[in-house]
Amino acid sequence: MEIQYDIIKSFRRTLSIQVHPSKGVIVRAPRFMSERRIEEFLKEKEIWIKKHLKKFEETKLQKKSLKQKFEPGGLYPFLGENIQLPVDDMKKIEKWYKNKALKVFVERTAIYSAMLSEIQGEKTFPKEVKIRSYKSRWGTCARDNVITYNWKAAEFSMPIVDYLVIHELCHIVHKNHSRKFYDLVSKLDPNYKVHRKKLRSNVSL
Repeated sequence: MEIQYDIIKSFRRTLSIQVHPSKGVIVRAPRFMSERRIEEFLKEKEIWIKKHLKKFEETKLQKKSLKQKFEPGGLYPFLGENIQLPVDDMKKIEKWYKNKALKVFVERTAIYSAMLSEIQGEKTFPKEVKIRSYKSRWGTCARDNVITYNWKAAEFSMPIVDYLVIHELCHIVHKNHSRKFYDLVSKLDPNYKVHRKKLRSNVSL
């Protein structure tokens, strides 16, 4: 698991880490400290950070509507709208979501890959796009640039889905959460802070 974090630099002497249930990992660092030293510090605290992140994310995901007992004729969220699904049991519901999620994420990733490539001035595409069931994350971009999304994220409205896609795509260029990373994200999603907050707060609309 690659740790994702935000950096806040100020006139302070020491490094500190906060793990917040909605804001994620926040690193507070001296103004002129190098990113290399910050990443070394994160590596030292990796076990502690992952423990708290897992606890927060599992708590949030337990609240997702797909965890509820299936009710025939019930409404389920998909891309921000509550719809009645054309299936009649939980296994079929999960299969339906996975198929739809893969299609959506492949399409949106292709769109934003093209836009990112134009910004970068070179081809910037993931090696592959996958979906899977995660308990503690919405998506990830591996070192080999394979992007994997949590199929449950298909419940969110399209602006939030797009933010997730943009976020993971920008990790092809920057493998951390530095200022340069978020500067790049903002070029594709100027309202990323709003969408990031909703994603972290588990707000589907």
